This record gives sequence, structure tokens and C-alpha cells, in this order.
Amino acid sequence: MVMMAAAAVRRGSEAFFIGSQIQQCQMKIMGMILLLSPTTPSLLSSNHSNSISSSTCSSSSSSSRNRRDKRKHDDACSFRNIDDALASFNHMLHRKPLPCIILFTKLLSAIVKMGQYYDTVISLTKQMELAGLSPNIYTLSILINCFSHLQRVDLAFSVLAKIIKLGLQPTIVTFTTLINWLCKAGKFAQAMELFDDMVARGCRPDVYTYTTIINGLCKIGETAAAAGLLKKMEEAGCQPNVVTYSTIIDSHRKDRRVNQALDIFSYMKVKGISPDIFTYNSLIQGLCNFSQWKEASALLNEMRSLNIMPDIVTFNVLVDTICKEGKVSEAQGVLKTMTEMGVEPDVVTYSSLMYGYSLRSEVVEARKLFDAMITKGCKPDVFSYNILINGYCKVKRIDEAKQLFNEMIHQGLTPNNVSYNTLIHGLCQLGSLREAHNLFKNMRTNGNLPNLFTYSILLDGFCKQGYFGKAFRLFRAMQSTYSKPNLVMYNILIDAMCKSGNLRDARKLFSELFVKGLQPNAQIYTTIINGLCKEGLLDEALEAFRNMEEDGCPPDEISYNVIIRGFLHHKDESRAVQLIEEMRDKGFIADVGTTAW
Repeated sequence: MVMMAAAAVRRGSEAFFIGSQIQQCQMKIMGMILLLSPTTPSLLSSNHSNSISSSTCSSSSSSSRNRRDKRKHDDACSFRNIDDALASFNHMLHRKPLPCIILFTKLLSAIVKMGQYYDTVISLTKQMELAGLSPNIYTLSILINCFSHLQRVDLAFSVLAKIIKLGLQPTIVTFTTLINWLCKAGKFAQAMELFDDMVARGCRPDVYTYTTIINGLCKIGETAAAAGLLKKMEEAGCQPNVVTYSTIIDSHRKDRRVNQALDIFSYMKVKGISPDIFTYNSLIQGLCNFSQWKEASALLNEMRSLNIMPDIVTFNVLVDTICKEGKVSEAQGVLKTMTEMGVEPDVVTYSSLMYGYSLRSEVVEARKLFDAMITKGCKPDVFSYNILINGYCKVKRIDEAKQLFNEMIHQGLTPNNVSYNTLIHGLCQLGSLREAHNLFKNMRTNGNLPNLFTYSILLDGFCKQGYFGKAFRLFRAMQSTYSKPNLVMYNILIDAMCKSGNLRDARKLFSELFVKGLQPNAQIYTTIINGLCKEGLLDEALEAFRNMEEDGCPPDEISYNVIIRGFLHHKDESRAVQLIEEMRDKGFIADVGTTAW
């Protein structure tokens, strides 16, 4: 029997944690149960018992036996593995009389803490029920947790329905578990409604429940609402912890509101809550994103003075932001410091440095880092390969780029859209359109659907080489797929048609925009105006120029300069002067070509 139980399906799962996304909803808890719960299986049947075990074992005459069982069980809860736990369960299940439900519940809890045997716990609970053991609120809460870990929130709600039907009072743990996993399942409205119902039932939320909701609000971008709930939480006498504050701080950082994040940071310290490494990392990243190096350095010094040592995340934030500023030498200094402190660089560290060198077109240095990473046993990922492929393409070393692309596949990595787009763009830049087109077709064959950027790259390549027929065929083929051409693609074609003197097709494409429900932007208007001016169609060009304002797309500085140059080129100085005065009134600056006449 032990072996049969041990053979139960074992699935990995995420560790239980508080948080995800929340919204408001208009349904009550029982309505949620009916909506989420399937027909309740026999495991969840409530017909087996009219009396539920409480927190004490029922028979006073067996109290001495229960104390002995409890001592034995406490020793048995330190299991070496799942087989030991199952053997203990099997032994308990065959005791006459059966140990009380509390001892079984402790055993189940110990198995849950192993982190992956949720199906096994559900199976054991069913065996307990068949043996005549009546579950208590704690057993049922464990069951809710197991179903939730297995992403069966519907069955978890079936257990909640059973709890309510039996007249038991769900605990704060029961509610918090359900709220958390509703969020994980994307049922944000139900999560918020369950929170409200919990409060209405007189179950006071604790710091973990509040943090669940706050984290969920932050995940959907409702940082202001999360901050409001933080205030209500404090007013209700529930003290936020470092996780609560850090969650809101990080949300402000993601919203690029670093000053608000710093305000909450100061407030939490005044409240006596000590920041942790996550808090500091979030703030340092926010400050680095705005190049506030002095403030970021001050935070680094502060955290070290508190014996909070920078971790790999801290150093990666610093290396990444410094490299994006083009200061690779300084980033190498950070790399040296982190290794001296015993923090080994990972693939993110190396990739950030490679990206910094690629920005400076120093692909040789980027390659040295790539090779050093492999030598030190750090396996490159697709992102690392993409950075180096892009670096080679930028300096027109396409053979090395192709070699890396093939090496990535040989290493068991799957190229993504960025990999294909980068190499296709590199090939197009060198005029290798046939090879680029073959790679495009290979991309589709391998299950990578080209995106709008892929089509734009190839379309631009065809147009620049004068292959207008191929460009149009690709454009029309795309129109028959799920990806519809965007303004960038229309602009590529319209510009190519105008430059080749094919104003007729350019006009047709421009008119097609309105039929397709696309609103031309200033760039497309300027492109068609430039084409009309080159053909001497000044009246039509001016009409298109005036239509920009009417279509909610006012002319920009480039638009003015293009049409003014067109009028000057065709010796229409009076209208050119009017437009120059008009653009100056709007605060635009006429370029030299439009004022030197």
C-alpha cells in the first residue's frame, strides 16, 4: 500500500507566496463558489460526517494514548523523504483505534512542506475519509492549498463550499490562500470580492492578506490604489512589513516615480521597518535609470553600513545601467569589485557588458567576454547570442554572425524572433536579399512566426534594392495573414514609390490607409508631400499639407521644411515665404536650405 501511495502522481509547483493581480467584481462568495466549482467529487463529500473534529481529540479516555501517539508523531514529522512519510501514514491508518485527526493533519502538513507532493496529499486525505476520519478546518485548509498549488482553483473553491456547508469558520490562512491563488489564476475580480467578503464575515485580514492585495494591485499598475490600501491597513491597526513597503516601492520604480519610491522608503524607516536587499535593489535600479549616480552610491554605502551586502542583482543593475550609458570601463570596475567580494558574475552580468561593447561597435571585446563566460562555466543564453550576433552585423561581419546563429542551434538553444530579425537585417544591409528571404522562410518553417518588425526589415531591403515587385508581393501576402501592415510598412512602400517616380502607386497606397482604418502620421504625410513636390504637383502637395491639421495630425518642423523646399525648388517664392512665416509663428526653425534663397 505504501508503494502504491508513493507511486501517486508527483508534480513540481511554485512555493507559496503572497501576491498577484486584483480588480473589483460584483459577485458574492457563494456565487463565486458556484461559478468556480465543478461537481464535487467523493473526496469532498460532506455526507460522511455530521460532527467535525475540533482542535482536541474527542475521547478523554484515550488522552494518554493520544499523548504517546503525539510524541511518536512529532518524532516522525522529521521525514528523510516522501517514502518515510508514507510509511508513517500507512502505520497510523492501520492503528486501532485510529489516532485523532490532529496527528494526521500534522503529517499532511509536513508532506506539503516538502514542496511537490500535492497530489499525494490529496490522495492521502481521501484515504483518511474512507477510513472514517472527519476532517477539521486545518485539514480542509491544507486541501485548499494543495488544489491551489496544482492550479485547480475550482476544486479549492469546492472545498471552501464544503467548509461553509459544514458550518466551519474559514481561517485567515484559508482566505489568504484562496485570494493568492485566485490572483495566480488571473481571477482578480473574484480575489478582491473574496477579500471584501472575508472582512464582512468578521475575519480580520493580517499583514499577509493585505500584502497579497497590495502586490496584486501593483502588478496591474494600480500603484495609487495599493498605496491607498496601505493607508487603510495602518488605520485598521495592521502593521505593514518590509515586503509590503518594498512591493509599493518597486511598483513606483517601475512607473518611473522614483521620488515617490524614496518617500515611502523614508516613511518605512521612520516606522521602524528595516529595508532589506530587495528594497535597496529596487531603489538603486530606479535611481540608475535616471542616471542619479550620486544618490545610488549613497544607498549602496547605506546598505553596506547596515551589513546588507550587495548581491548579484545589485551588481547586475549597476553593470547594466552603466553599460547603457556607454561607460564600459566603469562597468568593468564594478565587475572587478563584485568578484573581489565573492559575488560571481552570471549570464546577465556578462550579457550586459557585451551589450555595452556592442554599442561602441567593439565586437572583438564583446567576443572576448563571450568566450570568457563559457570558459568559466557560465552557459550563454539566447539573449547573449543575440547581443553578439547584432554586434557582428553592425560591423558588417556577417559570416561570424551566421556562425554564431548556427552555433546557438547546435547548443540546443532555439533562436527567437530577435535572433532572426537581427540576422535578416544584417543580410539586407549587405544586399544579400536572397539569403535574407531564405532565412525568413526558414523562420516560418521552424515555427517562429515573423512579426511586424520582420516584415518591415525585409520590405525595406527589397525597396532599397529596387525589387518593388517582390516588395509588393510580400506586402500583399502579409495582408492575408494575422499580422496586418502598420504605418511603418506603408511609409516604406510609399517612400520607395515616390523615390522611383511611381507617384501613381504611392497615391493608391496613401488612399488605402484610410480604407484600412489607419490614421496617417506626420511621417507618411511628409513622405507623400515630398513625392508630390518632386513631380511639381505643388497645389496637390499644399492640399495634403493642409489636410494634416484637419486629420488631427498637425505638420511638424520636418513637414514645413519639406514643402517649403518644394516651393523654392519650383520658384514659387511667394508661397514659400508665407509658409516660412507660418512655421516661425509656431516656433519651428527653418533649415538652411529653406532660408538661403
